[in-house]
Amino acid sequence: MNKNVEKLSTAIDMVDGKYLTEAAEYQPAKRQIKHTRVIAAVVAAVILTVSAFAAGGLLTASDIANRSGETTLAEHFESEAWSIESQTSGGYTITILGIASGDDLSTYDDEIGLDKTYIVGSIERADGEAITDYTDITVSPVISGYEPWLVNILTLNNGSRHKFIQGGVEYFLVETTNVTIFADHTVYIAAYSGSLAPTSDVYSLNDDGTISVIGSDGVATLFEIPLDLTLADPEAAEELIAKIY
Repeated sequence: MNKNVEKLSTAIDMVDGKYLTEAAEYQPAKRQIKHTRVIAAVVAAVILTVSAFAAGGLLTASDIANRSGETTLAEHFESEAWSIESQTSGGYTITILGIASGDDLSTYDDEIGLDKTYIVGSIERADGEAITDYTDITVSPVISGYEPWLVNILTLNNGSRHKFIQGGVEYFLVETTNVTIFADHTVYIAAYSGSLAPTSDVYSLNDDGTISVIGSDGVATLFEIPLDLTLADPEAAEELIAKIY
């Protein structure tokens, strides 16, 4: 049995039955609250619990933001649950630990253009060996309908990357333009070998606008970001794309 599951099972067995009964019968004072928020909170708690088991031993999204000097972003990650995802490719496991978008997440209030998307995660060697020097792996958003070798972290308002190594794991914080303006497209996070733009021999823009991995001798992954369609801003998106093309 998985050690984490075993610990959870033991903890449940140790709970006095009367407390479980009391908890089941407890009815809090009535107050106005949207049921959808309650359901969302419960689902988020479950996701966060499962994710904690899946990414045992890794720093949290909040830890990474703090380490990168983004304390306001760190506070946001502490209050919001995120479904952690991992993919293994080219001998490395890439884990996305958190994504946040907005104009009030940066610690640096005197900057211009704070409406950003932040992506935090980790890179581990798949064989379990410690990482002792920085990998040559780039993490970048790419957008369906647009060539990934044209629309990526290098062209999306010149996004920045912060990295550090701790405990044999490489952690990253990627900062780029707020990609929620493309919510009416499929938005992906690509992780690939190299420090330049993703290339057409690694990623393909398909006829239906989707993007897929077609092959690589190194790392090549795609994570799909779930976005609220109502956040789309086609006018802002086209204005940005016009600067790239």
